[in-house]
Amino acid sequence: MASEFPLDPALAVMLITSPEFECSNEMLSLTALLSVPQIFTRPANARKWADDAKMQFAHPDGDHLTMLNAYHAFKSEAAQPDPMAWCRENYLSYRSLTSCDNVRAQLERIMVKNDLPLVSTPFEDKKYYINIRRALCAGFFMQVAKRTGNGKTYVTVKDNQVRNCL
Repeated sequence: MASEFPLDPALAVMLITSPEFECSNEMLSLTALLSVPQIFTRPANARKWADDAKMQFAHPDGDHLTMLNAYHAFKSEAAQPDPMAWCRENYLSYRSLTSCDNVRAQLERIMVKNDLPLVSTPFEDKKYYINIRRALCAGFFMQVAKRTGNGKTYVTVKDNQVRNCL
């Protein structure tokens, strides 16, 4: 089934397994976000303001969830009267976000064609972000690592390779 998707295999697996974690709608958005140019802008003359704007979308569990938060804000009622101006004010790329919408629609058609359910965990549910992280791990299991006892290195789960912390 992964070959049906015009994606890197890890992203396809993430989408295919996402209904199990009740987050296929979120994974559609996230996959589309990962398939377009960077949504955050950081002009040289406004780096501090751009960094501050990005922080309003920040999630403590990482960049994937930060991007998803920014996309949800872009799709919100507050942004819709003038999404281009909203993007400019929040240092987001309107072009990348509209491209993301197109990619998402294409991937959604493929999921529907393959009878993959489009589901979401309610945002208020404490498992909302947990389910998204589980789906991410299902697709990117080859990159999963655990921190060693000394806290200075990681060991990959797949093949026990040692990696230094950054």
